[in-house]
Amino acid sequence: MPIDTELTTLEDDRVRLDVSVSKDEVQKAVDSTLKQLARDVRIPGFRPGKVPPTVVMNRFGRDVVVQEMLKNAIGGWYESAVADTGIRPIDDPELDLEGGVPEDDGLTFTATVQTRPKATLGTWKGLDVGRNEVEVPEGQVDTELARLRDRAARLTPVERAAAAGDFVVISFDGHIGTNRVAAASARDYMVELGAGRLMSEFDEALVGMSAGDETKISVEYASDDNRPELAGATVDYTLTLAQVQEKQLPDLDDDFAQEISEFDTLAELQADIEAKLTERAEAIVDEAFRRRAIDAAVAGATVDVPTVMTDRRINSILNQTASQLPKGVSFEQYLEATGRTLEETVEGLRPDAEMALKRELVVEAIAEAEGVDITNADVENQIRDDAVSMGRDAETLIREVNDNNAFESLRDDLRMRRAVEALVQASNPVAVTDDDEAVKISDDGQENEAGEANESPGEST
Repeated sequence: MPIDTELTTLEDDRVRLDVSVSKDEVQKAVDSTLKQLARDVRIPGFRPGKVPPTVVMNRFGRDVVVQEMLKNAIGGWYESAVADTGIRPIDDPELDLEGGVPEDDGLTFTATVQTRPKATLGTWKGLDVGRNEVEVPEGQVDTELARLRDRAARLTPVERAAAAGDFVVISFDGHIGTNRVAAASARDYMVELGAGRLMSEFDEALVGMSAGDETKISVEYASDDNRPELAGATVDYTLTLAQVQEKQLPDLDDDFAQEISEFDTLAELQADIEAKLTERAEAIVDEAFRRRAIDAAVAGATVDVPTVMTDRRINSILNQTASQLPKGVSFEQYLEATGRTLEETVEGLRPDAEMALKRELVVEAIAEAEGVDITNADVENQIRDDAVSMGRDAETLIREVNDNNAFESLRDDLRMRRAVEALVQASNPVAVTDDDEAVKISDDGQENEAGEANESPGEST
């Protein structure tokens, strides 16, 4: 074998890997490094990339070549050793190359690293866990019908003054002094008054205007506006209203049901909406019960989360937040808008990050206690199910998962899900009597639970 690894367990969830790399594997890495250096070096008499390895070695010297080889190869050897032993590091390793790299021989090195800790479970079966009653909020069916009705509305031109809720076609020209500003000008722009898509000054000026009317307003822009040409400027606008259109809502009757759905009657449409809202409410109640069951198991367990593990989770959260900011908004600007420093933000995230990790570690311990095993067939079946829901070819998606090295990650996720299912099935649902534990369904059908909801293990693939 090119790599041989011996695992030694140390204190505080640390391990030492004693890694032996074969002579052939080392030589292969040296040859690869010489080829790489040959592409970059320029030696008279040789074409680029055609310098013989012996010449490259003489030019750079063995120490330089070996150091370059180690820089390129030792990380891969360490990852192979990690994969061979199945450990789960949570920090960068301390590497120690024993005796350097001998001539014409293999090499050995040690890697000491802290691994993912294990939770010690308390009683986790038969726990009393609060479960809400499934209830669709009063008026939710009417709210959904109103949305469908609004979506099916038609716009009709009217000859009257514009009012909130009307759609208007406008043109506007913005000037700073005598200079027209392209970023503050538009032609034949349709917008709904009062919907928040226009500056408040525009909404106020347009209400009461009729087709053909023109008005002038001035708008002062903040000095930190993300459009440099407008930041700190006062823009004089000329607004022209070309057309007023009124939203005509359809009647709530059988014709409406037939027009916007597969149902023949309004009663059938209402029944379908109620069934879907009930199904959604059941899913939300199930999710809240699942989270409470995990937290109940965490409360009875002994689990210590290393600081380095929490720090890495916080960094992951911050990086994700930065990647999702609108274009042109820096992370520093985001922090300024929140009114917190980076240090305050990090410390604010720490309790939730630590709790999320505790949940994961406890669920992992349950998976081990239950002997949860996910086979390759289980993973492939999940991918096939995902392919159906995505409208993708299953075999193509399986290849993509393998090519992206996501197969094992998906296996871990399925294992966590199975463990959570075992926990939920072993829990004893009891009525929720504390208003602070109430789960409410908002107008958009989403969960709104008292307190801050954190992601739980096994929520998504």
